Amino acid sequence: MSIRRRKNQNYETKEILDSLNTSALSGEKFLQKYAKPIGILFSIVIVAALGYVIYDNYVVTPKNIEASDLMVDAENLYNEGKIDQALGGKASGISGFVDIAEEYSNTKAGKLAYLYAGVTQFKKGNYQKALEYFQNFDSPDKDLKAVKYGAISDTYVELNNTTEAMNYITKAAKESNNAATAYQFGKKAGILAMSLNQNEKALEFFQSIHDKYPDIEQNGEVEAYIERLKYATGKQ
Repeated sequence: MSIRRRKNQNYETKEILDSLNTSALSGEKFLQKYAKPIGILFSIVIVAALGYVIYDNYVVTPKNIEASDLMVDAENLYNEGKIDQALGGKASGISGFVDIAEEYSNTKAGKLAYLYAGVTQFKKGNYQKALEYFQNFDSPDKDLKAVKYGAISDTYVELNNTTEAMNYITKAAKESNNAATAYQFGKKAGILAMSLNQNEKALEFFQSIHDKYPDIEQNGEVEAYIERLKYATGKQ
């Protein structure tokens, strides 16, 4: 290696080191200048994280246990046929589904209470009220979402809004991960589509569940629908 090349390399190395030293000094000055604000920022993040953990473990979890206990009592009343008491409400003096949903809305049990309140109102024939409770229910669980969509579809049927009923039963059929519920929602979607003379769509639903869940169908009902719809649509 030539002396000139070594000198160039040494010069380049010195430049890099000088640059790093300058950057380091700039970093030190930056930290000196902004140490307090940065410290406050990290404190805020830590406090927020701790706050979440404390809230989750010492507020949400105990609340969820309380709500779950109340849900068991309300479910027992519902199963006994005491649906007004199970529903609850301020006038009843009993913590039923409505009260649990409102008071414990930030817990899993409280959110589930909206679904139960909707089902109870549906059973009482209060379809508009049932719809409100169903729409207030939310869950990351895909199968519970499918149940919600299926319930909303049934409610829209009772409210004579078949367009929305079809939209929601389609969502229910697509959302569910569970074979049994996906099959049932797909079947309901097919029957509803057929009742609306949407034979092409009905055939798609029936064919889909027949192909995906061949072991669930026992009585040949879906196969019969498929043959009937193939004939009606000229696809036989």
